[in-house]
Amino acid sequence: MRYVAFASLVMLTGCSWLGLQEPDTKPEAAAPAAQSGEKVTITQQTWAAFENYKYWLTPIAWTKPMGEGYFAVAKDGRSWGLTGCTANSCMTGAPQSDDAVAICQTRSGGVPCIVFARDQDVIVSYDVID
Repeated sequence: MRYVAFASLVMLTGCSWLGLQEPDTKPEAAAPAAQSGEKVTITQQTWAAFENYKYWLTPIAWTKPMGEGYFAVAKDGRSWGLTGCTANSCMTGAPQSDDAVAICQTRSGGVPCIVFARDQDVIVSYDVID
């Protein structure tokens, strides 16, 4: 029953964070980004996860402002992490790019990760491989 209550809380707040945390009032630290001209190569599975992230942020039929968040990918293109809030607004503070990078690096087993997209906008050059 606790799982259902937690799931309801997450659905009501619209946030996708690992655990609950207090809002961060300090300015966001710069997350690792691709060096100028660097291109990241990602797998089809990582691209599919990014596509799902975009639809999660703003459902197709949604007419209100879109959600906000960050999508990070591992430099080997195999892992990813995200943080953000759906089209409802963030209830516990603005998403932090560092959180997406940290989740990605945990999932990748320590492979360095970079911020791939802010909100729905890709901010690095990339290729998708089969």
